[in-house]
Amino acid sequence: MSSEAGIASSLVLVNAFLPKSYDLKVSVDHSKPNFSGSVVIPLTKNDQCVEDSSTFSMILHAHKLVVMKATLQMSDVGSIPLKIVTLRDRMMISLSTSEVVMSQITEKASPTVTISFMGCINSIKTFNDDTYGVFKTNYSDSIEGKSDNFVIATHCQPFGCRTIFPVIDELVIKVPIKLTITTKSSFKAVSNALLERTTIVDMTENSVFEFKPTPPISPSIFGFVIGDLECVECLDSSIPIRAFVTKGDGPLINYALKVAEALLPKFVDTLGVQYPLEKFDIVTLPFLSDGVMENWGMVTIFRNSVLMDANNADDSGKFQVRQLIAHQLTHQWIGNLVTLDDWKYMWLIEAFATWVGNYLLSLAKIENSDFADYEIDRVISMESFMDKDCLLQNRIPSLHEHMMKLRLNKDSRTNSIFERDAYEKGMILVNMIASLFKFERNEESFKGFFSALKNVLEGCKHQTIKPFELWQQLNSYLSVDLLTFVQTWTQYEGYPLVKVKISGDKIKFEQNRFFFNDDVNNVGLENPPFHVPLSLKILTETKEVKLVNLILSDRSMEVDIVPSSLISVNANKSFYYRTVYDPKFVPIVLKNVASNMLPSLDLFGIINDYGKILGQPEPSIDAELFGSNQLMTLLNICDALACEEWEDDFNVLRCALDYLEVVNTTFVHFSRYIEFKRWLDKFSLKLFNKLGGWDLVLDSGNEYDVSEYQVRNMVLQLASASKESQSVCKKIFKSFFNSGVSNKFIPKELFTSMFNVTMMNANMNEYKQILNLVKNSNVSYLKHSNGSIQDLQTAAVSSLSFTTKPELLSKTLHFVNNNIDSKLIEFALIGFKYHYETVIKDIIWGWYKVNYDQWVKRSLRKGSDWSKQIGVTVGNITRLVLGEVMQYKHEDAEKFVAQKSKELPPHQLSERWEAVEEENAERRAIASYYEDVVAQFSM
Repeated sequence: MSSEAGIASSLVLVNAFLPKSYDLKVSVDHSKPNFSGSVVIPLTKNDQCVEDSSTFSMILHAHKLVVMKATLQMSDVGSIPLKIVTLRDRMMISLSTSEVVMSQITEKASPTVTISFMGCINSIKTFNDDTYGVFKTNYSDSIEGKSDNFVIATHCQPFGCRTIFPVIDELVIKVPIKLTITTKSSFKAVSNALLERTTIVDMTENSVFEFKPTPPISPSIFGFVIGDLECVECLDSSIPIRAFVTKGDGPLINYALKVAEALLPKFVDTLGVQYPLEKFDIVTLPFLSDGVMENWGMVTIFRNSVLMDANNADDSGKFQVRQLIAHQLTHQWIGNLVTLDDWKYMWLIEAFATWVGNYLLSLAKIENSDFADYEIDRVISMESFMDKDCLLQNRIPSLHEHMMKLRLNKDSRTNSIFERDAYEKGMILVNMIASLFKFERNEESFKGFFSALKNVLEGCKHQTIKPFELWQQLNSYLSVDLLTFVQTWTQYEGYPLVKVKISGDKIKFEQNRFFFNDDVNNVGLENPPFHVPLSLKILTETKEVKLVNLILSDRSMEVDIVPSSLISVNANKSFYYRTVYDPKFVPIVLKNVASNMLPSLDLFGIINDYGKILGQPEPSIDAELFGSNQLMTLLNICDALACEEWEDDFNVLRCALDYLEVVNTTFVHFSRYIEFKRWLDKFSLKLFNKLGGWDLVLDSGNEYDVSEYQVRNMVLQLASASKESQSVCKKIFKSFFNSGVSNKFIPKELFTSMFNVTMMNANMNEYKQILNLVKNSNVSYLKHSNGSIQDLQTAAVSSLSFTTKPELLSKTLHFVNNNIDSKLIEFALIGFKYHYETVIKDIIWGWYKVNYDQWVKRSLRKGSDWSKQIGVTVGNITRLVLGEVMQYKHEDAEKFVAQKSKELPPHQLSERWEAVEEENAERRAIASYYEDVVAQFSM
């Protein structure tokens, strides 16, 4: 990590004496641009000092402070003035005197430095202003709408404390801070510690607010807020939980307080360490650049992120508040009580806070979904990151490389230190470590991990440690070499692909780094072996499921386990790698699916592993594991999920159907398709009948399983050729347009199939009903639905080309052409992605060719917003028509591109063609297995 002087050069090494504590007094007048203050700093000898000085000197961080006076007091000498030198470029001040030699200064003499100073109050007027150091803003309250309310707040992370008072502004120096503020009596005053007393200043409008000393605290999490605020308090909590909010907003903070009240005892119980302070405060601010700040005991939050009417808020908004509070509560222990010693480890602290917070949310069950969705949300999040972390052209740096490249300087802020990819990978690492504890103890929960973490928190409380010390202490409770494990996962980029092969009566595991669309043997990059936890689930001779914990630390390893006994690799998809099985294993996998031996998360992981690798170039080694084997395995798993024996899991079904959708839309345009369509119609009807309950689909009310209705929507779409699906969708369609009479609740998840399937056989009247929704969305239809106007219009416009009737398709194309300058009008053409009939493809092809020239010419007119919009729309239509619909006449599309690129002014057609050709490489690879699929499934 590279840093400028004054940031990385620790003052611990240059000061012979360090602060024991800070006694800080500030006086703040909200009407003035400055504040005044004094700080008393008792000193203690520093054994780490490497500087050799004969007389007293001390360096402190100070930025945008005017230091007016500094003295050194000792009981046996009295008060000695100190020379003050401002080191502006280094954000420091130097205090010194030649009157006192170092040998005179002893602990018995109680050396103390006292400093008087003035500081700046930054005025915040817009969201572009930086809320850093001490800042103030006025705001309009929600009671009278007056804008004469003021809030003065602080933000110290990472180096802002030095703008409040002279301090050693480093993570490693944690000492108590006692704060006293003199300000307007009508203001509320909040800080890290409890308010101890308030004293009115005679003959003034001011009061003195005196707070208790904090425990030893890092300067970056010190803070205070004063201003026109109202306080709301939880009355039933053993530890005071309060919120200080902008005036009139008290009722809107109740949900956040409810969450904090429910979570705090759960944190104490799970972490095994008492809450380290006497209270927990939430303070909402009109402006806050970082959105939230985990000041110890006083979390500041941008008010729009946490204030809500819980009775009318949607589930996602409430979930975000729960996550935010859980994350900030975690920091009170991890990051605040125990602190990592360098800002380059922010990724790890933030990862810990999110992972622990989300897990504690699942235990607290404030909402049932927090528990029910915890594991699947974790896996989905990891899968999303894996999609990015395997690209050769846009490689994500290793955690080690991220830390080495991090640049810190005097202008560094939290958002310049925080790096999203490192944070996300950090969460994966923390989960892997916790899972090692869980599986080694064969536990259902992370109890063993938190038991070990408790010892770290208790043993290191109020201290600053290195990650190495954290891993070392955790390692003593684990048989795995955790230090080496962490080293491989922080040093190496990406993640491995593990091949699972049969080797006689044994199983062979082999790992190589996985690249999307590339073979690791061809790219010329290092391919070091990770420490891969295999976490095997096997079936014993007594028919019991047993977990076998092994670490694959070499390139390959043979394990003395009978292949037929293997249930799955990577239990619960807990670890960061993909798996591909020998084709000989596939019957075993399918048997385990059908017999419900394969747990949902394991099956979810297998489906994703095969779906993500689908269409990749076949490697030179073990080619039989890839290519058509991937597609066959995926389709066979889908088939197994439609069997009556398999117990429905809607998250698994949704995942499988997502990949089936990719296969289907690929075959529509890149193969003969008709044979696959017969299989798909049969499969989807089988799944339709298996799910059942279609006559009750509108009786759920607004309390329902979102995943279930997402799956039902997909099944209705897939089974659209069947009378059964058409009947259900027509029923939903009629109920929607007659919702005032039927009083049937229509979940928004069914909008897509309701419109698309109905449109397939729609008459002119039904077509007009849907088209009218596109033109003028009728809000009254949404009284019995949880969908928004945008949801409704998007679903309606996207259905317009699902019709198979030429006259209605012509109307849709005419509608698009007349509104070519409208945003997202191209959604009306989505249905053409699903038409395999060449007669329908020719309709859009003819329309596209006839109108293309005038679209392009209109899009090239300068200085017009609608011209730019036409350009965007034409680009998206081109991707659909040339990239998908016309792939059955690839030569015609190619000729069109060459002709129009020559005849028309430059308009990016060639570039778009190159882009779709690159995208289609994977589709063509999938389509190349079409004949194998037809043969395998006897289509």
